[in-house]
Amino acid sequence: MDQKCVICKSATYHEHDTLTSSLRKQFWQMTSMRMFIWGDWDLTDMESDEKIQLLACPRVQGEVMKTIIFHEHTTAYSPSNRYITLFLKKYIEKIESMPDYELDDELTEFYISLISTTNTTSFAPGMCYKTYVLDKEQYTRIVLQEEQTMVSQGTTGLQTWDASLRLADFFAEHPGIIRGQRVVELGAGCGLAGFTCAAMGASNVLSTDFNSDVLKLLESNRQTNTEYKDKVQVAELDWANLEECARISSNVDVIIGADVSYDPTIVPLLVAALETMLVSPQQVAYITAAVRSQETFELFLQLVDDTGVLGKSVMDLTEAKMSTLCLPNPVSDIRLILITRK
Repeated sequence: MDQKCVICKSATYHEHDTLTSSLRKQFWQMTSMRMFIWGDWDLTDMESDEKIQLLACPRVQGEVMKTIIFHEHTTAYSPSNRYITLFLKKYIEKIESMPDYELDDELTEFYISLISTTNTTSFAPGMCYKTYVLDKEQYTRIVLQEEQTMVSQGTTGLQTWDASLRLADFFAEHPGIIRGQRVVELGAGCGLAGFTCAAMGASNVLSTDFNSDVLKLLESNRQTNTEYKDKVQVAELDWANLEECARISSNVDVIIGADVSYDPTIVPLLVAALETMLVSPQQVAYITAAVRSQETFELFLQLVDDTGVLGKSVMDLTEAKMSTLCLPNPVSDIRLILITRK
């Protein structure tokens, strides 16, 4: 039987660990404070019969510092100082809103040291690490270096977007789709979907992009994720080079792509590349799209139909529950398009 905490005398140690595990997973992924799920659990003190909140328990405060802020993984692959500061600020605000609880001295002192040197009012350009946890025990991790600003060096490919989170979560929840398969990722960006496929048992993954800065970051992320390094290869791919697309087609079972159909000027190139690479009914492409422009999205679907040889089905993932990765921005309208050779 799990013992009750000797400090708060209401929650079990397992409940403490469950809470800090949830906080750590979101913290490593740098889930926005607007979307952060704190788990404001109300529990009853067995001695006073009063309601207490587990977040404020001194043991939990200590565990937040020990197993999140000073965790060896955080030390090696730290989120930005801005994010750590905002996380602690919100956590302290929650504790201070609860009666009869004191702040942990270490937590307070560390927060003060950060706030005095960190600008939290705006995003500063530069790289930081995000860690995407794929299992309950939090041992299966994808570590990606990402740009903090939405557009950097003239590209949006240096940051993971909602469509990539949705695609990676889909494969994490349905690993049988990808296990043992040869995967090619189009417009890989930071590489989350491709690395997730490798972690879920793909035999090999070819992560491709065309932007030179994105390719450098993608290779750096490949080197960081040593467990999947031998499974993942990085290569430049120009969708206009149909000869190269045709060469790749003989070594692929599954094609994946996230947020690759947002620009109407490149949608025809994308569809031509898919038509060239999908040469057998046994091959399938999984493409996620954030529908920012209905016109562009419908153009993509229409051009797929216009090939006469490709078939498609569309799934709405907007309201689908994400069980593995943390929730993306809820305003994103996400579709999953499955494309095969007829």
